[in-house]
Amino acid sequence: MDYQYKGRIVDIEKYQARATYIKQGVKGPEQYKYKNYPGGNGTYVTGGEYLGTVLNVKVFVYDLDKSIKFDVYEQILQYTGKKRISPQLMESIESHKGSKVVLDSMDGKNFSFDISQLLD
Repeated sequence: MDYQYKGRIVDIEKYQARATYIKQGVKGPEQYKYKNYPGGNGTYVTGGEYLGTVLNVKVFVYDLDKSIKFDVYEQILQYTGKKRISPQLMESIESHKGSKVVLDSMDGKNFSFDISQLLD
């Protein structure tokens, strides 16, 4: 049985997720090997990785008295048929901050919401 919950968008945040690789505990005689890397005092950044873009929408659910975060980046790209979110589209999405939304849940633990509520 599908239940519906009412909520309000309290935050919308877009950022790039990255991982940074750090080498720690490099002793004095070995530090010359890391002279081309940023860092010092035995700790060096040896690389990094781009993990993708994240667009988190935080919704406060009235009935549960708590907030739930959704990463909707890929859903928005799929829904709009675009390869990236333009500044104009992002501005339109951010304009929904404070808007009421309807969430669906089968079990009261896993939630989803219709992405079109952000794009109209």
